[in-house]
Amino acid sequence: MQVYVEYVIINNLMINALVLILTLKFMRHKINKLAVFLASAIGAIYALFVPICDKLNLFALKVLLSLIMLAIILGRCKLKKYLCACAIFYGLTFAMGGIVMGIGNMLSYELKDVNSSLIPFYAALSGLSLIAAQKLIFKSVTLAKRKSKYENQVILSANGKSVECKAYYDSGNRLYYKNKPTIIIDESIALEFYGQIGLNCIKDYTQIDTVIGKKQIKVFPLDYILDKESGQEIYGVMAAISEKIKGEYKVVLHCDL
Repeated sequence: MQVYVEYVIINNLMINALVLILTLKFMRHKINKLAVFLASAIGAIYALFVPICDKLNLFALKVLLSLIMLAIILGRCKLKKYLCACAIFYGLTFAMGGIVMGIGNMLSYELKDVNSSLIPFYAALSGLSLIAAQKLIFKSVTLAKRKSKYENQVILSANGKSVECKAYYDSGNRLYYKNKPTIIIDESIALEFYGQIGLNCIKDYTQIDTVIGKKQIKVFPLDYILDKESGQEIYGVMAAISEKIKGEYKVVLHCDL
C-alpha cells in the first residue's frame, strides 16, 4: 500500500507539472518553478484521496481544482489571459490523453494494464510530441507573418507595358539614381519591358555594393509602381537590373517606398 501511495504521488506530480509547464510554454509565459510545484502538489494530493473517498470523484470538483491550479501558476493576470490558459490547459490534457491512448493502440495494450511506473514516461513522450508540434506551428506562423509584412504584390509599368510580380520590401535597399529611389528587378522582368534588343540599348548605369566589391548595373525609369493591396501608384522610381535575383521574389523594393 505504501508503494502504491508513492506511485500515485510521484506520477501525478510529474504529469501535473508537465501539463502546467506546457501550458505556460504555449502561452510564452514565465515559468515559476515554486508555483508549478505547489499547483502540481495540490493535484497530486487530490488524486491520492479520490480512491479513498468516492464523493471527491466529481467532474465539477475536478474542474474547480484545475482552475485553482491555473490561478496559482499564472498569478495576477487579465481575465482574457486566464481564459486562454484554461483553453490551452484542457486542450493539452485531452491531447496528451489521446496520444497516450494512441501509443497503447499501436503497441496493442490496454492502458489499465500498464505498469504505473511507466505512465509518466508515456505522458512525457506525449508532452514532447506536443512541444515539437508547438515549435513547428509557431515557426510556421511567425514565418508567415514575417513574410506577409515585407511581401507585396505589385504591378510595374515601363516602356508602355505592365508586369505583375511578387516584390519584397528590403529596409537595406537605399539605392538612389539621380536622387530617385531605385528598386532592383530581375533581368527577366526587364526583358518583358524592352526585349533583348531594347535592353542592350539602355546606356544608364548605377553602382551597387556587393559581397565581392562594387558593380555597375543598368538602370531605367519606371512609369509607375502599383501596390495591389493599397491601390497606390508610386511615380518617380528607377529600376536597376540584376542578372539573377535568388528566391521567389523578382523585385526588391526600396526602403523609402
